Amino acid sequence: MDITAQNFGLTLPMLLDELSTCCFVALDFEFSGIAKSLDGGTSRRSTLQERYEEVKTSADHFQILQVGLTICHEDPKEGIYTLRPYNLYLSPIIDDRLGIERHWSFQSSAVAFLLTHRFSMDSLFRNGVGYLSRDEEIKAVAKVTEKFNRPEATTTIGVDETELESIAFLQEVRRLVDEWLALGTARGNYLNIPPASRAGAVEKPGLVPVELNRFQKRLIYRLIEVEYPLLKAFGRPAGFLQIIDRDEKREQAVLAQKIESTQKRAWEQTGFRWVAEALAGGDLANLPQDYFSNRWAGLQGPRPQLNPDQIKQRLRATRPVLVGHNLFTDLIYFCRCFFGPLPDRVEEFQSMTHEMFPVLMDTKYMATHDCGSINPTSSLQDIHNKLAPNPYPKTKLASQHTKYKAQGINHEAGYDSLLTAEVFIKLSAQLRDRGADDEPTPPAHELIWQGQPITQLQTPDRGAYKTEFGQGERLSLPIQQQNRDRGKNTKATGSTPKSGQRASVESHEQLVEHTINNYMNLRTGEAEEASKGAAHSVSAGSPRASQMALRPSNSIVIQDRANGGQLIPRLDAKFWSTYGNKLRVFGTQERVCQFG
Repeated sequence: MDITAQNFGLTLPMLLDELSTCCFVALDFEFSGIAKSLDGGTSRRSTLQERYEEVKTSADHFQILQVGLTICHEDPKEGIYTLRPYNLYLSPIIDDRLGIERHWSFQSSAVAFLLTHRFSMDSLFRNGVGYLSRDEEIKAVAKVTEKFNRPEATTTIGVDETELESIAFLQEVRRLVDEWLALGTARGNYLNIPPASRAGAVEKPGLVPVELNRFQKRLIYRLIEVEYPLLKAFGRPAGFLQIIDRDEKREQAVLAQKIESTQKRAWEQTGFRWVAEALAGGDLANLPQDYFSNRWAGLQGPRPQLNPDQIKQRLRATRPVLVGHNLFTDLIYFCRCFFGPLPDRVEEFQSMTHEMFPVLMDTKYMATHDCGSINPTSSLQDIHNKLAPNPYPKTKLASQHTKYKAQGINHEAGYDSLLTAEVFIKLSAQLRDRGADDEPTPPAHELIWQGQPITQLQTPDRGAYKTEFGQGERLSLPIQQQNRDRGKNTKATGSTPKSGQRASVESHEQLVEHTINNYMNLRTGEAEEASKGAAHSVSAGSPRASQMALRPSNSIVIQDRANGGQLIPRLDAKFWSTYGNKLRVFGTQERVCQFG
């Protein structure tokens, strides 16, 4: 499913609802540039700290351009994983009303790669979802205070004696201010410059013009600051300046109002960062209520019954497992993009990130665990090709998320996140008891390349599990071999629609109806399957529903399915301590970045 700037406001509450009840989320990104080695071509392996610095530096300069997000829900009774892939362009443009700028760069080779694979720059800037990082939000509010409380250290106006027109202009402004002050108690509460009574008058040399330009406004501000410390000048919406007596209480009230207005605008511009906050256990208290109410005003027929307080409570109570392929780079970009500048030391980054994401799973590490000094092939596409024939665990695409069912879109973040989710499900079941027994077992990548079926894998104290279940419904993705010159190496490919074939922007009414109908149809279909146990719980469920995902079960059937490779291992399995919170970083001396 594509998320755009036009439908994001309608999609966000439903997206948060799904995140609050899922068992894991798979992420993938496309960047405007990637890290280049700083070792000067030496054969020495970098340290983990050096590699972190390389990626951190690139994340400071480059931008996440596309986000892929696949949300997975587990039905342990039926042994089915329902996948909901989302794809969106992330707009680098920031609202100029916030008074801050965002600087980003494009790497020529990265852009060439994206364009070769029909990445749409037009969609990026026209339909991309906006965002505001935590750091940018703080800066926007701080800038209001800084501007309002700017120290008045200026002692000169800064006009050269040769600037005759500017000198004449200032003399006229002085005359207007002095005449106004000379009225004493009889004067009004303010002085407008230019005076309102002069509207339509013919301008004459040396007089204040009917309309002020930026330079003239700046001269007036400096004049008042330097020569009239008991007065205050400020701009008015109509374009003129107004001079008033300085009043500390009034100024503090105005400042508070401006801060409140800026903070509200910042929350409205937070955009996709609300999703990042939900994944990281961040604060959603200021998520505008408008997302859950006003955007659906006037909608005919049923509408989603979403309880924002319940959704926020579930998201606070637990966080889903975060899955990625070659997750080290993605995680650094993710944190820099949505939260702000990163610490200098990799140890500090590990500590900070672990607090936000308690359980990280890197499918690249899972596939290369215990590998030798020669790095095995570990591209996402190759791993998926090897695992796809395995019938278990069973997966399916949600009914409203079938964009990639007929064909894949190579190098699109949403599709790659779907592949990552598929790989994690299959691979976690295949490796479920690695590290739990004392007998040496083949490295993970050897099990994959040998093509050993799940039903023949040995598990301690249980022997070989022979399943009696049929093939069932399995997600089959079209895969073709193709190289990719970046950290994730090769990924799935397929026919990609041309840039001009993006969905057209609908009217607001059509957009509301289309988005809500899709969601209601999805929930209706799941409700019909609920009696069979094939659907995940929705908003009406327990606030702690998501905490039950992947938890150990008292059900013998569920536990046997997990032990038999038909479900992802339960959270009490040794699998999680063996593979969890370890990110593969090939090319470094350590080769692994461990969290927690």
